[in-house]
Amino acid sequence: MTETPKKKLKLSSMKVDLDKEREGSWEPALDIDPDISWFVRSTNYGPFKTARDAVQIRLSRKHGNNVPDDVLAEEYGKLAVQHLLLGWEGLAEDDEITDIPYSPEKARDILTDPAYRLIRGSIYMAASRVGIGEAEFVGAGAKN
Repeated sequence: MTETPKKKLKLSSMKVDLDKEREGSWEPALDIDPDISWFVRSTNYGPFKTARDAVQIRLSRKHGNNVPDDVLAEEYGKLAVQHLLLGWEGLAEDDEITDIPYSPEKARDILTDPAYRLIRGSIYMAASRVGIGEAEFVGAGAKN
């Protein structure tokens, strides 16, 4: 009896795009609606990781494990504006049809507001996908 060959992971498909991680890419807001897009850098972007770690240390020293939600919104909103979010498409003011133009100031107003945690979370989720391709396989039953 012969064994059916199994599919194998194509190693090169697991390489991340380091340029996209640094420079950013358009990512759909899959958790909200794919017609909304964020132009974001990766959460693996070096300056972001350094700043995030410093914020975490500072907050844990000041608040321990009980950091208030408004403080988290302020700090993580600032981090997103400073290091991750570079643009957006598909945001409009209530009852308006035209896009809100991206600016760091407008982004800061939105992302540091505790009530906009869904937007902030969507941006972080999109940033976690930057530079990651689809897994490819070779061999029996592989779909490339």
